[in-house]
Amino acid sequence: MADIHAHDPLGTSSGQAGSGMKRPSDGGSGMAQQARETLQDVGDRASDTWDDLSKRGAHYYRQGSRAVGEVDSVTATGFLIAGAIGFGLAWLIFGQTSRSGDYVARRMSSSSDPYR
Repeated sequence: MADIHAHDPLGTSSGQAGSGMKRPSDGGSGMAQQARETLQDVGDRASDTWDDLSKRGAHYYRQGSRAVGEVDSVTATGFLIAGAIGFGLAWLIFGQTSRSGDYVARRMSSSSDPYR
């Protein structure tokens, strides 16, 4: 058998499986410490951002609830009727083919094509 140590210029081989891998020196542990600190900073920032967004969301939710609670029934009914009329008109214009078989929405789309 060949001598393992004769061909190992760094002297890191002890003849066991996996012994040729470098072990971290003091510089490696310094990098690990720096990586840990960076990850901790990122985690802290993410936590702060989440807390801020949560507070803003709760604020907007309260504002929306207050605004909806202050709408009287006449105004709400008016919005509902206006929405129904708008939906009905849109369905009449775009939802059906005309009696001649022409599809109005497709004709309107092609007429607005600037390259035609």
